Amino acid sequence: MANLMAKTKGGGDWVQNFVMSLDKDKCIACGRCYKACPSSVMTLDEEEDEDGDDRKFMKLVNDLNCLGCMACSKVCPKGCFEHKPMAA
Repeated sequence: MANLMAKTKGGGDWVQNFVMSLDKDKCIACGRCYKACPSSVMTLDEEEDEDGDDRKFMKLVNDLNCLGCMACSKVCPKGCFEHKPMAA
C-alpha cells in the first residue's frame, strides 16, 4: 500500500510523516516544538512528580491536526517525537 504523498513547490514527491507520540519523560519543556508547529498540535502540561515537585512537559492535544511536516522533531533537542507516514 502506498504512503500518503504531497508535492513540493517544485513538483517533487514528499512523504508526510505524522506525529504518533511524544515521550513526556524525555521532554524538557523547552517549547521549541510548540513554536515550530504550524497546527497547534501540542500544549504545555504539568504534573507532580514522585518528589512532590511540578514537572512540565509538552503533550499532544490536537494530533489529528498534524500536517506531517516534522518541524517539531527537527527542533526537539531530546528526540521526543515518533512519526510515521500514513497509507493513502
